[in-house]
Amino acid sequence: MANDMQSIKRRIKSVESTKKITKAMQLVATSKLRKARNQMDELRPYYSKIQETVGQILESNKGMVESPYLVENQAGKHIYIIVTSSLGLCGGYNANVFKIMVECLKPDDEIYMIGSKGASYLAHHHIDYHSQYVELNSTLDFKDVIRLVHELTKRYQNQEIASIQMIYTKFVNNLTFQPCVMDLLPVHTQDFENMTLTKKATLFEPSPEAVLNDLIPMYLQSVIYGYLVESVTSENASRRTSMENATDNAEDLIEELLLKYNQARQSAITNEISEIVAGANA
Repeated sequence: MANDMQSIKRRIKSVESTKKITKAMQLVATSKLRKARNQMDELRPYYSKIQETVGQILESNKGMVESPYLVENQAGKHIYIIVTSSLGLCGGYNANVFKIMVECLKPDDEIYMIGSKGASYLAHHHIDYHSQYVELNSTLDFKDVIRLVHELTKRYQNQEIASIQMIYTKFVNNLTFQPCVMDLLPVHTQDFENMTLTKKATLFEPSPEAVLNDLIPMYLQSVIYGYLVESVTSENASRRTSMENATDNAEDLIEELLLKYNQARQSAITNEISEIVAGANA
C-alpha cells in the first residue's frame, strides 16, 4: 500500500511538471497568435487596394486586355506552394494540410515547400521539392517572397509553368481554421467579378496591359505573403488550443490521482486501525 501511495505521488508530481510546461506553451502561443493576427489585419488594406486595382483594369477593359498571366500554358508544369509548420504540438494543423496535398498532387507536379514539417514529410516519402524557402514561415521575410514571385513569374512567362496554386490554412477564428487550395496563376477574371469596384473612370498609363503586367507580380507578392501570415496565425491558434486542452487534461488527471491517493491513504489508515484494534482484542 505504501508503495502504491509513493507511486501515485510521483505521478502527481510528474503531471504537475507537464502542466507547467503546457501552460507556458499556451501563453507563448497566445502571444504569437495576437502578434500574427495584428500583422494579418495590417496587411489587408495593401492587399485589398492592389486586388481592387487589378479588378478595375480587368473590369474596365473586358476582353481587350492581353497578358501572359491571364493564360494557362498548356506545356508547362503545375506548381504548388505548400505551407506547413516548423514546430510540432499544433494539433491536426499539418495533418490536414498533408491530406489536401495528397489529394491534389500528381507525379509530375513541382512543390515549393514552406515549413520543416512538410519538408520532413516529403523527404520521408521520397518526393522532390524546392527547399530554398522552407524557413519562410519562421522568418516571414517579405524579400524572400519577392524572390519567390520573381522566380515563378519569370518561369511562367517562359511557359515553363502551366499553373500555380497555393495550399495554406485559412484562419476563420481562434477555434476554426481550414486548409484551402487557392489558384494564383493564371489570374482568373471571374475571381474579381463580385468585388465592389470604384465607378470613377481611370486612365492607366502607358496602357492597361503594361500596368497589369507590372501589377500582377505585386498582387502575387501580397497574396502569397497574406496567405503565409494567415497560415502562421492558424498554426499558433491550433497550438494554443492544443496546449489549453493538454493543460485541462493535466488538471483532470491530477484531480483523479489525488482522489486515488486519498483513497489509498484512507485505506492504509483503516488497515492500521483494524490491526491495532485486533491486537488490543487479542
